[in-house]
Formats: sequence, structure tokens, C-alpha cells
Amino acid sequence: MARVSSIITNFRAGEISPRLEGRIDLQKYNEAVKDLSNMIVFPQGGTTRRPGTYYAGTTKDGGQVRLINFEFSDTQAYVLEFGNNYIRIFKDGGLVTEATTAITAITKANPAVVTANSHGLSNGDRVFIASVGGMTEVNNREFTVAGVTTNTFQLSGINSSAFTTYTSGGTVGKIVEITTTYTTAQLSTINYAQSADVLFLAQQDHAPAKLTRTSHTSWTLTDIDFTDGPYLDENITTTTLYASADTGSVTITASAALFASTDVGRLIRFREVLEVTYDEWAASTSYAANEFVRFNGHVYKQVTGSTQTSGNTPPVHTSGTETYGSINWEYRHDDTGYVKITGFTSSTVVTATVKEDDGGISVLPHNIVGSSNTTTKWSLGSFSSTTGFPRAIGFYEERLYFAGTTDQPQTIFGSVSADFENHTPGTEDDAAINVTIASDQVNVIKHLLPARFLQLLTTSAEFTLSGGAGSEPVTPTNVNVLRETTFGTGNIKPLRAGNSTILIQKGAEKVKEITFDLDTDGLLGVDLTVLADHLARGGLTDMVWQQEPELLLWFVHADGRLIGLTYDRANATVGWHEHSLGGSGVVESITAIPSGAEDQVYLSVKRTIDGTTVRHIVYLKSLYFNDDVTDAFFVDSGLTYDGSATTTIKSLNHLEGETVTILADGAAHADKTVSNGTITLDRSASKVHVGYGYTSSLETLRMEAGAEDGIAQGKIKRIHGVTARFFQTVGAELGPDTSNLDRLPFRDSSMAMDEAVPLFTGDKEISFPSGYDNDAKIVIRQTQPLPMTILAIMRRSNTFDA
Repeated sequence: MARVSSIITNFRAGEISPRLEGRIDLQKYNEAVKDLSNMIVFPQGGTTRRPGTYYAGTTKDGGQVRLINFEFSDTQAYVLEFGNNYIRIFKDGGLVTEATTAITAITKANPAVVTANSHGLSNGDRVFIASVGGMTEVNNREFTVAGVTTNTFQLSGINSSAFTTYTSGGTVGKIVEITTTYTTAQLSTINYAQSADVLFLAQQDHAPAKLTRTSHTSWTLTDIDFTDGPYLDENITTTTLYASADTGSVTITASAALFASTDVGRLIRFREVLEVTYDEWAASTSYAANEFVRFNGHVYKQVTGSTQTSGNTPPVHTSGTETYGSINWEYRHDDTGYVKITGFTSSTVVTATVKEDDGGISVLPHNIVGSSNTTTKWSLGSFSSTTGFPRAIGFYEERLYFAGTTDQPQTIFGSVSADFENHTPGTEDDAAINVTIASDQVNVIKHLLPARFLQLLTTSAEFTLSGGAGSEPVTPTNVNVLRETTFGTGNIKPLRAGNSTILIQKGAEKVKEITFDLDTDGLLGVDLTVLADHLARGGLTDMVWQQEPELLLWFVHADGRLIGLTYDRANATVGWHEHSLGGSGVVESITAIPSGAEDQVYLSVKRTIDGTTVRHIVYLKSLYFNDDVTDAFFVDSGLTYDGSATTTIKSLNHLEGETVTILADGAAHADKTVSNGTITLDRSASKVHVGYGYTSSLETLRMEAGAEDGIAQGKIKRIHGVTARFFQTVGAELGPDTSNLDRLPFRDSSMAMDEAVPLFTGDKEISFPSGYDNDAKIVIRQTQPLPMTILAIMRRSNTFDA
């Protein structure tokens, strides 16, 4: 006996809710899709084809890079290309260059010689050339400068003999580049936190640094010169230290082996017990020249030049020299002073420079100067090549926090409040914070993430740092650290999406959603990959949050696939989809910056072209486009020509020798192969999109339509008709499997044959060529560079009970 059912499948991310004409209430998963390849699930219902990627440039010398976002504002946002010992900057879809110089000539020679009067370039500079007339082969390309004269330079390694003759115009600009010491192997472990125009960087093999932007083309990378700290605990051994002088460059001598060559750059802090060392200032007391006193925690030196008697007013100033009665008192220091090691002599002797404290005073306590004034009250700096540098960094409550050094993997170092580079220790509320997690196992802190509390994400567990009860701000005396969950995380920087923390678990195959749970008054973790665990199998290596125009989490798979997660908790919408880039592109890094009404997602994509490994920097085109089909961009690593009608499309050098897919004036064009950076169209067109083609497909799960004696699973079924509901779509194939697909007609006899097919919104009725089987699946595919959005699939079927 056959049971006839009609099912409407409305596509929602991860929980496609069926509406059945029948009495059987089915589980939601039975109407979910099995595979979404290059399709994005809409939170509001439906699936749409992933937009293409637009070519922005190549990495320097094709090397592997890490992309990091830098956002000062919605209009001043950059993508930083971190490569082997360098940083370059992308903005508005291209590399940032210094002011350009007009080109007046380019020779056809080996190498090509460019004339640009007073160009100011030097040999080895990397430059970008654009807008050249005639010799278009050099347009939108990066070159290395050689053979420099005042008005000319060579394009190193470029033989332009066969290029088109130069006619006019063009500009050349030096690419902005910052030199670093980060190697390729270290790029994935760079951690960062931004405040206004400064990006603070942490990496376990490097001193903490800051990248400062002072203008669009002016960037500076420097190590952070910390003010007074942070430090290890004060010495409790019998080892003593003394200094050769109290200011300037000094020699520090230890009574036992203490120093290593890797201590260069490390801080040493000295402390005096003022009450033991100095008499307190007193009124009506005789003080000799050069005599020291203390008052209110400060040390002063009598510098009048002769013995004098004090009056009734004590010295209270904290810098310079001031007169009180008949005595000139010079402020010397409080109870501490510190130095920075500049040279290593032996395990007991180093040279150092006396540093200014936060009051601008650079002087050591005088009772640690000289071999007769040794002290055991000293502390070594926490950050050094000896002890390791922090790997985690984050802002919280007006403090900049570091954590996770090699020797102190569970210690958190918080700056002085609102003074990010100052770690002066103390017990005042605004003093620096230094606290170590107390736990039953070593938990290396990998990341710090500000939220309701500061989240400490470690290799084995997740903790929160707060000021104790209620909403008290954190101070040195009320730090409260609690273990919340026990998932653990790796090197991939977690992020905040809405009010949740998203982290990739330490095994790299699970994505965890960490949210605050009111019932437990703590953090709660949910495994997001349980909805599609096969997509993360093999490991995830990077991720980013795209908030506009849809709520999407993007992940990079270890095999180079782009994985998407529609993530809209407020509407209970969570669903996965995967994307493979055209031309077998392998995604290696991802980031996003605001750009108008959308967040612009940038990718570093590795490809092999003509036997050479290259890496394209591309960005996803807008998810939404105008109603005009000519604006649809569905090619990868693509470019757009928009101008007078032509059959010749140039400046495609990054796709040299590759077979490309073309959309010409809104209509699919036959594929072409790029030669000398050029393709020739079969027909003229004024708006042309060119790039790698890719396929988008959707496959439903096995049908569940109910049966007379229960469910339809395991029973013979047949789909005999399908209605697909499309939105702004042109071109699609539909059938029971990838080997049996029929192309749906979108052009009818009323349409002009010399114009592109307009975008279609509505239902398409399809006679379905399905046989009898246990699965009864539907596959919809798009292979043309055209849009496809599916809102619903209505299928009419038979289930055979006998």
C-alpha cells in the first residue's frame, strides 16, 4: 500500500522545520539538509549561494601569512598581512602605498625601465603600478625596484620586450611595509589586543610589542618599554646585589651566580626598608650637608652646602629641589628603584641603565650603591628570554593584561589602571595586579578575553577573573579567580559573538560556545559542532566573526576549506555549511573588517599556478547585490571590468595560464584561458566578472513523510514531483543525485535573446525523474557564475508500506 505525502521544507540554519500534510509529527532533523556546498544558510529562512571572492593582491613573494584586523573606526579599518619578518597593510581592497609618482615612460626591454621623475625610490623597494596606458601588462602588479637613478628605475626580473607599447599615464607607489622579527613559524601564535591607534602584540618568543599607526601610511613597531615591572616575587635567598652608581649606566654585581646572557633587556627592582635605613625628618633638628632623611615614604638629601637647622615644615615634594626654611631638600626616591639590563659580563656581573619610575625619577636607593651596601631585597623582571614572554593579552576594566610566560604559565599580569605600559606593584586600588591561578594541574594560559568577567582560557580549563562580589572593579587586594569549565583551548584566538565566547577546543575538532548561565551563576559550554561534527573533523585552524549583514562565524579547515556557521542565538538559529574555493584554492588565514553596511571578510588563499606556489589575498564580495544581474559576482579570485563595451579583458596576470569563468553583462560566457594577462571574449560586453568558477549544491537528507504503520525510514519511497521556491535566481539544476540533474529553464519566449535573463523569484514546478528507493533525496546545483537562493522545496511522494 502506498501513502502519498506532500512536504514543504523551509530551510533554516540547523533546524529546518517541516510542515506536513499528514498526522505524523517527525523529528526536525529528518527535514534538514545533508550537504550544503558553497551555500550559506539564512537565519530568516532559505539558503543562498556563497558570493565570490575579489582579488586584492598577493602576499610578499608568495609566502605564507597571517591576516589580522586593525580597526580604529568603521571608516579607518585595515587588514594587516603578517609575513616572515614583515607586515604589510590592505585597505579598501588593495595594498596601502605611500604617495604615488606619475610614470612618463616604460621601456620594452629586459629588464623593463620605468621613468618617473624624482621618484625617491631605493633599490629593493617593493612598488605597486597602476593605470598605465598601452603597456597594461604591468597594471595592478607588485614589483621590486633595482638599478635606481634619480628619475628611472628597473623592474627587477621583468622582461617587457613582448609587452604592449607604453602610451601614457600610470602611477607608481612604494608599498608600506614594517620590518618585524616574527618568523613564519611564529605567526599562528601571535596574540593581540587593540586600543585606539595601537595594536598590542604578545608572542611567547618575543618581548611584548606595540604597532602604532600615526597616519594612513605611517606605522611603527616597537617593543614595549614597561614602567617598573612586572616582577617575580622578591628574593628570599641569601644572594645579594649592589650597584656601582645610583644613576645612568651602572654595573650590577651579585654574590652568587644569578645572570644569563638571555637576561639582556630584563628589569631588576631594588627595595629599601626606609624605617631601618633613614631617620625620619624632625622639626628644629640640625642636619649636615648631604645627610638623608625620610618623610611620608619619600627620601630627601640635604643639599644646602652646610649644616642647617630645620624649621616646622617637612619636605613633601616628589621631584627636584625645594627650600623649607633654611634647608634645601633634594627629592631622591621613594623606597624603590629599578634598572634594565643592557649587557651580560658573567653570571655575577651585568651592566644596566637606571630607569625612570612613574614619577619621572631615575635614581637608585643610595644604600645599595657600592660593595659595602649589598642588599637581598631585589626582584627580577618576569618577562625575559630567560623566563619567557607572555603568550596571552587582553584588555579588561582599563587595564592591559598579559599572561602565560614559560616560567609562570598560570600567572596574570595586569597593568596600572589606565596606564597600559606601567606595572608598578603596590596595594593601592589602581596599582598593578599580579596573580597566579591556584589549581590542581598546570593550566597554561593561552588567551585572555574580556566579557562580563575577564575570561582566562587555558590548555585544560576556562577560568574567570573578577573583583569578587557583585560588580566591584578588580584591584590588587580583591582578585577572585574561579574555574568555570574544563574544555581547554589551543592557539586559535577565541572571539566574542553576540554575548557568547566562541573557542576552538584544544583538539581543534570541536567548537564550543561559552555563555553565562544565570541558573549556575557561571559559564556554560555548548558543543556547536554536534550539529555537523564531520565538517570539523581533521581540525580547524582559524576563525572570524562576521556580524553584518548576517550573523556568520567563518572557520578555516586544516585542509583549506572554508567552513561557515550561521549563528543567531536570539532567533534559535544555528547551522553549518562548507565552501571549497574555485581553482582548488586552499584557505590559510581569515579576518574581517567593517566596510560600509557589511563586514568584509578577507582570506589568504594558497594556489599553484604554472607550477609555482602563490598566495592570493581576496575578500568575499557582498552577500547582497542590486536587483541587476550584471552586478552578481560569483567567481573566486576574480576581478571586474566596468567600462566601454569590449572583447579584450586585461590585467588578469594573477590568473596567468588558468581557465577562468566569466559573467559578461549578466550572462554566462564560455570559459577562457588567460594568456599574457588577457582573455578575448566571444562577444563584446561592458561589465565583465572574471575568475575561478565554483559549484554550489544542496542535498537533502533521506525523506521522512510518514507511513500507515509508523515512519517512512527503511521503506521504499518515490518522489514524483518537486516545486522549488527561488529568490533572485538564474540558472539551477535539480534531480535525485549529482549524476541525474536537469537544468531548470529561466528564459522564456517573451525575453529578448540578446539580453541577460532577469533574476527570477517564485516557484518552479519540476517533473522529478526519481525511481523507487529507500532514500528519496533531492539535489539542487548551480555551476554557472550566477546567483541562486532557495527558500523552500516542496516534494510530492509515495511511501510504500507493503
